[in-house]
Amino acid sequence: MISYPFEKIKFASVLFIYIFIPLNPMIANESKDYLEIDMMVLRCYKDINSCKEALFKINDYQKNAEKNKKFSCQTRLLGLEANLIMATNFNFKRKQAKIIVDSIKKYC
Repeated sequence: MISYPFEKIKFASVLFIYIFIPLNPMIANESKDYLEIDMMVLRCYKDINSCKEALFKINDYQKNAEKNKKFSCQTRLLGLEANLIMATNFNFKRKQAKIIVDSIKKYC
């Protein structure tokens, strides 16, 4: 009989966590950043003139990753910058860029 209220409270606590964790502004911000990076890369590969803007913004993300000591994220952002620089020289490697962007989502 005593364990029943405890189990009910435990269930309610877990439910609360699953419902409200996705609403965390930090998670939403990180997701927004990933989507913005993904869109910038796509624009760069469609229009070379937009690569410069993408490089500046990705460089800002890279500097923030360094400040926050997220070195695995910083490394991937540097790789993406290098890939976009090559794209500006008409050395397109879209498949490689997609792999880097996916790893940014995982590590950043």
